[in-house]
Amino acid sequence: MAKKKTGKISVGTIVAGIAILLGIAAIVMMFVPQLNYQSATGLVKGDPLNGMQITFGYSTEVLGATVTQLDFSFMNLLTYILALVGIVFAVLALMGKLGKIAPIVAAAAFIVSGVFFFCAEQFMVVHVGDLTGDAAQKVSDAFKELYTLGAGAIVGGILSILAGVSVGAKVLLK
Repeated sequence: MAKKKTGKISVGTIVAGIAILLGIAAIVMMFVPQLNYQSATGLVKGDPLNGMQITFGYSTEVLGATVTQLDFSFMNLLTYILALVGIVFAVLALMGKLGKIAPIVAAAAFIVSGVFFFCAEQFMVVHVGDLTGDAAQKVSDAFKELYTLGAGAIVGGILSILAGVSVGAKVLLK
């Protein structure tokens, strides 16, 4: 009977696997409320906005008419694209492809994605209709002042940064 090979799993492999799981969890934060409504008086409660709404736009029905509140935000989409790039390069690092460049690229993508999670409110594109110039900026700023970072943005940012640190450790550990 042939002996089975018992391969040792290196620490670098484990941290790359952890980074992949953390990256997937960060992307799932797209479906969790990322911005919470906060009225000036605190008396009015509004619906929180999740990552899908602040990334791809959001419309509501008011008196039978559709009112667009948010437009597509490429920068919020870039947050999730970078997390996905981090996952892909972490998988390549796990497989041992591309040498030390794969974990470095994965770490950079995860860390930038993590920072972008915390900028979700600033990256939100408010629909201002036909307004231009200073009036459009004032409407956009007033809308953004009503929202604060929610659990999805905070947890997604932390998970993505942890994934970056984890896969970055693969460069140092074998």
